Amino acid sequence: MKLDPIIEAPYMLTGLWRRFAVTLFEGKVTLADMDRIERASERWHAKVSGKVVEMVVILPSNTKMTQAERVRMAKIIKRWEHTRVASATVILAQSLLGAVQRSVLTGLQLLAPSPHPTKVFGEVSEATVWLTPHVQNVCGEDANAKELTAAIAELSASFSQRRVRAPMTDG
Repeated sequence: MKLDPIIEAPYMLTGLWRRFAVTLFEGKVTLADMDRIERASERWHAKVSGKVVEMVVILPSNTKMTQAERVRMAKIIKRWEHTRVASATVILAQSLLGAVQRSVLTGLQLLAPSPHPTKVFGEVSEATVWLTPHVQNVCGEDANAKELTAAIAELSASFSQRRVRAPMTDG
């Protein structure tokens, strides 16, 4: 099992295996970047018609989104929610910062629920276990948590090898 890169940029990488997409983010994503993300998303959604399962992994960094950036990203997320069977967000920041970020996102999901199951995690392996039945639903019974986690680790390793890196947080 391999997640093949379908969208690449210095701040993000999206990999796809059948109908399971994983996007890794690190650092600042500008409004112009979001325009590029949306155009690329339109292209791959046209190629991969039907239902998908998505995981977003947010790596720790010191960046913060402006209000305009938050609104634009929410629009991108909402635009494709009808295609998702399930989605997971993994926020890898640790300590109090990570706990606060995960709690805020969970609260927002309770206030504005998606039409599909969604959950926030602090570890990729936990998210993969939770998503596996949904991935099996759209990708086939041969999908399993161990191989999905390994494929995400491989994608993450290639993402960490890129030349441009976001600054890491202090904790």
